Formats: sequence, C-alpha cells, structure tokens
Amino acid sequence: MELSPENISDDFDRLPDPIILTIFNYISDIKTLIRCRSVCRRFNSLVPHSDSLLLRVDRVISAADSDDDGDTSSVIGFFKSIVKSIQNLISSPPRHQFHSQSEQSQSQPQSQYSPAMILRTFERIKQLEIELPNGDLRLEKRAAIKWRAEYGKTLKRCVILGFRCGGVGEADLGGGGGLKTRVVWTISALIAASARHYMVKDIVTEHESLLKLIVRDREDEGTVIMNELGINEFREDVGDNVGDEEGQDGNLGSNSGGVWWRSNRTRVPAVWMRMRHEAKLELSNGVTMEGATLVVVRPTASAGGMVEEAEDECNWDGLGFDGVYGEAVQKLINRRSYLLEMNSF
Repeated sequence: MELSPENISDDFDRLPDPIILTIFNYISDIKTLIRCRSVCRRFNSLVPHSDSLLLRVDRVISAADSDDDGDTSSVIGFFKSIVKSIQNLISSPPRHQFHSQSEQSQSQPQSQYSPAMILRTFERIKQLEIELPNGDLRLEKRAAIKWRAEYGKTLKRCVILGFRCGGVGEADLGGGGGLKTRVVWTISALIAASARHYMVKDIVTEHESLLKLIVRDREDEGTVIMNELGINEFREDVGDNVGDEEGQDGNLGSNSGGVWWRSNRTRVPAVWMRMRHEAKLELSNGVTMEGATLVVVRPTASAGGMVEEAEDECNWDGLGFDGVYGEAVQKLINRRSYLLEMNSF
C-alpha cells in the first residue's frame, strides 16, 4: 500500500522530549544546536533546555576598534614592567597596582558575541566547556607551557609544566640557571588563568544550574576548572560584594581596547610556589625536555603547612596531566623542590 504524504511522519516525532534532549546533550556543540533550532518548532523549544554544552570560540572579538589583533594585552604589558626587576620579585615581591586608562572605556559595553551573551539563550546549563581559539602566552622560541588552574572565588591551585625543546641547553636560559625564565613562565600562566577566570564571571552568576565549568584553548596550553564547590563559593562572594567599588572584589583592568577579556583579570592572591626543575628530562618515548620545570602554586591562606602541602601533591594523580606530560610531572615530583613566595598582584 502506498503511503500518502499525510501518513508520512518524521521518526523524531515519535521520540519523547527527554530522549531528544539527551541527543542534544551528546551533540553539545552550541553552533550545531543553534542550527537545530531552525529545523522545526519542537527543536526550537527544546534546544534551550540542553544542559551539557561546548562553546567553541572561533576568534576573539575586540572591545574597541584595534588593529593589534595579536596583542596579548595584560600578559605582555605586565611582563614589560617586571622583567627588569625579576630578581627583586623573587626575594621581595613588589605590589603592583593596575589602573584603567579612562572612565569612558570602563563604561564600554561588552561585545554581543561574548560567551556570556551567546549562552543567555540556554536556560538549564549544568556542564559547560568553552574552547578558545589559541593559548594566551607568547613565549620565546622553542619554549612551551602547559598549565591547569582550579578556581573558586579566587585561585585554589595552579599546576604549571614548562620546558624547552630543540636542543636548547641550560646555559641558554640566562643567569641563575634559568631561574628568572622559570619565574616568568609561572607568572605568565597565572595571569592567563586569572584572565579566563574574569571572562566567565557573568556566566557563573547568571546560570544558577551550572555545576561544572571548563575553559581551555584549542592548543591545549592551559585549562581553568571550576567545580560545583568553587562555583558556589564564587557566587557567594559576588553576592557579598554587591555595591562595592571596582577592584575591591579582586577584579582588575578595564575594557580599554585590545582583546576584550584579556584586558581584564581577577587578582592573583598571595601564593606559595613550590618549584622543581631538571636540566634535561628523558621520557620513555624518547622525548627529551630541556629545562623541564614543574611549579605547584597554592594561595598562602590555604597552604595549611608545608608538610600537608607536600603530602597533598603526592596524592595528585598526574596533577591533571596525561600522556607524555603526565609522565614528566610524575618524574619531576620526585626531584628536589624549593619554595618561593609571591605577594598578590
């Protein structure tokens, strides 16, 4: 029997809404889900209820008309001001103050293409991953950094793995056995992490159902993680600081041109930096890391004593890294460590 057009139905029409939402959650990619909204009225009504999302940012939008698309803003600007006095930073860290360039730039509205604006069409986000187009750091040639930072209202911990490749020896790292370079690597990662933390503040406060948030880049250079406990802590802190002047809640910077979210960051608290180093680290797959450095950063307010901190480090499974980087971390954990302290900046 030949079916008439009115008897033909889409198989999706037979599926209940929870199953369709499960499919949407597996898709997760926001661009794909937005296209799904144009398929039919039912999809249009269900897509905003997806609770597991992946937002891929193709390019970073500038807050002002700027020709310097490659500007790393706060990262490079900060380094230019401190590299000359890096030795003083190690012995007695200075306190740096950041000021906005103009009151007019502070009132400049956020780009309509910012992640916060895009995500406002979704109502029940529980897990969110944001993928940025590239890493934040512009290091010297043959240098690489991998970092992972956990946040609540402020930094909870940050693990940084830095190294060089291509036959660069320890003598090429500068005076002091490369200590200055390793400290610069560490500060680079901390500033990049604090910029990403600032970027998601509106997302965290607006989406009350959010339980986990990850911000990473396509190059897998760095990752910021906020779990449920950290998200709740952040929300409580925002509520306690309603009405405070800018800067009192730990936010720094301004929308003064350049990349809109890199021009802003949250304050890095006073921290302990436990650093381990190996001039030449041989790994099982034949890879050699020159000047391999592992830095575990913890706020001084939550260090809880050096013994407890050391025991805590040993219990971290790869400190969040896997593959060749996880192996490097496990080898460096057993190396002799030394401790640096840095004031909030």
